[in-house]
Amino acid sequence: MSTPTTTRLRPGTWTVHTGRTSARFTVRKLGFHLVHGTIPVRSATVQVNTAGTPGALRAELDLTAIDTGNKRRDRDLRGAGFLACEEHPTMTFASGDITTCPEGWTAQGFLTLRGTSCPLTLTVERPADPGRDSVRVRAHATLDRAPLGMKAPRAVVGRYLELDIDAVLVAPH
Repeated sequence: MSTPTTTRLRPGTWTVHTGRTSARFTVRKLGFHLVHGTIPVRSATVQVNTAGTPGALRAELDLTAIDTGNKRRDRDLRGAGFLACEEHPTMTFASGDITTCPEGWTAQGFLTLRGTSCPLTLTVERPADPGRDSVRVRAHATLDRAPLGMKAPRAVVGRYLELDIDAVLVAPH
C-alpha cells in the first residue's frame, strides 16, 4: 500500500472565497444536548511557499453574526459573559507553523478571542483534487474555551467546542 503524495499548490497568497466557505461548531449543552452553529468567515489567507506547501495561515471570523438557530441564545452568546462581541467582534486564528503529513497539514497556531489568545491545532485534510484556480479544504479543531476566560458552568455549556471548516481557497493570479 502506498502513501498518498503530498498535494502541491501554486506558490503565493491564496485567499478564501467567503461565499463558499463555512465555519461550523458543536458544543454540549446541559451535558447531553448538542448545540450546532455557524460563524461567518470574514477573511482568510494561506501563504504557500515555493515547495507548494502552506507556510502560514490567517483567518478572521465574524462573531457578531454567530447563528445557532435560536435568536435568544445567539444574543446571549454575543453578550459580555461569553463572546463580548461589542468589544471584540472577531475571532482570529494565525499559524506560521504548518507541517505536512500524508493526511494533509497540521497548523499549530493561536486563536484570539475576547482579547485573549490560546494555542490551537488545526488539522487540514489533504485536498482530493486541487484545481489550478481554486482548492476546497476541510479542517477540524477542538477548542478549550476555559483559557479564553469564557465563564459558564460546564453543566450549562460544555468546555470543548468542535470546530469544522469547509473552505474554498482561490489561487493567486
